[in-house]
Amino acid sequence: MEGIGTIQIKMFDGIIRELKEVRYVPQLKRNLITVGMLETMGLEVSIKNGILKTTKGSMVVLKGVR
Repeated sequence: MEGIGTIQIKMFDGIIRELKEVRYVPQLKRNLITVGMLETMGLEVSIKNGILKTTKGSMVVLKGVR
């Protein structure tokens, strides 16, 4: 790990979200987002039938396919 910072992610619907306290590891070819970090941000994470859904209240914040 080389540092901790804030990044912006452009979602599929064009909305830009911000993730704080993201760890930067230059040797990794892909970005990793941990479920634990999403939970500490106050988001609810559920995984059903290979689909990960992260919500805050009734709003879906992040959705991904396994």
